[in-house]
Amino acid sequence: MSYILQKKIANTFREQIMKKGFNHVSVSSLMRILDIRRQTFYDSFQDKYDLLEWQLNDTLEETIDNNIDYLHWKEILKLFIYEIDAHKRYYYECLTVQTEVNVADIFATHLVVLLAHVLERQELISNKKAQDNMWLLCLGISITIIHNVTTPNPVDYELIVKQAINAIEYSFES
Repeated sequence: MSYILQKKIANTFREQIMKKGFNHVSVSSLMRILDIRRQTFYDSFQDKYDLLEWQLNDTLEETIDNNIDYLHWKEILKLFIYEIDAHKRYYYECLTVQTEVNVADIFATHLVVLLAHVLERQELISNKKAQDNMWLLCLGISITIIHNVTTPNPVDYELIVKQAINAIEYSFES
């Protein structure tokens, strides 16, 4: 299936989750809204959880992975955290209602791509301790973001950006 159709399905899915909540969005409802056949959906996605995983990965690829050669890592980190904050209702539903897709792992995996680039520039990429630290650091940043989305009293996203940048810089100081 074409990327454009997958993207269209994913965008509609995201909109519907923000309007109705995760549990009230089904493959059938997406088919009706998009005027597509069931098989058209299943040509790309196994179910709504597969769609969720694809949508999260696609969004983070656009936000993080595709900007690595164009923006400074701090700006990319800020964009990533802003993306989560700007669509807080969507991410809240994805984090609190469903347990099939490990959102923290997806966040951390894309952050690792970013930090691997930072390590490469500092010529630390072959350092085993730095690699181990990188994964735990990315997971910690992911959990901090998730906590901020799910807590009743979230802090401003810029504070999380600042904390994440400080943690990264402290971890990889030479």
